[in-house]
Amino acid sequence: MEEINFLVQGSAAEPYKASFIKDGDSLTAFCTCPAGVNGRACKHRIGILNGSGKGIVSENVEDVQKVKTWLPGSAINEAQFAFAKAELLAAAVEKNLSAAKKKLPRVMHG
Repeated sequence: MEEINFLVQGSAAEPYKASFIKDGDSLTAFCTCPAGVNGRACKHRIGILNGSGKGIVSENVEDVQKVKTWLPGSAINEAQFAFAKAELLAAAVEKNLSAAKKKLPRVMHG
């Protein structure tokens, strides 16, 4: 089992702790920010998993790349892919809905 912890600066005065644990093929990620504590996705974990060191105030920013290598084949990677796919579908639906909203009044007025 390997664990890497980062201190990340968020909106609070004290940095949050983002933790990544690799145990075999399993990868888990935790964050002490309000979103993380409440079981929601947070920008700190997502950023690190995407390879960004933005907001990290601990001296191990280079470990972001190591954490990123843990991602392929994990359930987190699959969930991120599904989320990205859903976002693309939602954007397409929003675009179609917007076009339909604009067209409806035009055809009502002839």
